[in-house]
Amino acid sequence: MKIALRKKLACLIVLGGILTVVATGFGGDKEPYKLPDKPKEAAVSTFSEYMNSSMSRDYDKMLSLSDDYRFKTERARLNFLKAQGTPIDYRILSVDDSNPSRIVVSSITKYKDMELPPIKHILAFEEGKYKLQMRNVVVNMIPSSPDYKTVEYEPEKVDDALEDHFN
Repeated sequence: MKIALRKKLACLIVLGGILTVVATGFGGDKEPYKLPDKPKEAAVSTFSEYMNSSMSRDYDKMLSLSDDYRFKTERARLNFLKAQGTPIDYRILSVDDSNPSRIVVSSITKYKDMELPPIKHILAFEEGKYKLQMRNVVVNMIPSSPDYKTVEYEPEKVDDALEDHFN
């Protein structure tokens, strides 16, 4: 009797595991995310929507259109966005769509008192849509500096000091 119960239990466990795999991996409601028919246009649309949201200070929209590895909490991320200057205009210079899963948009952003040099923005295709990948960018805006308007991209990492400051 004990052996028969163990066999039934083992059979149920194996059957349960198989059903879980079938439901989640093969026959579940989720289908693999397919790139849009026109990836370049979709990515540019997301970027433009983000920039327009930035100009109108629509923080919820900005958060939904982007990912930001620098912050652990949405609260710190939102406070960071609120502390940033408001752009008044932007212009897309080029789009590199050689990798449709990771499109790079180069743009110039204009603020009330300055215009930034071209900055490359990455739009990654995640969970069925493009999202702007936020990252630390250092721009030298000191006119007397020999490397005035140079742009440096910092490596992707959580910035605990930034997180603590805006939390």
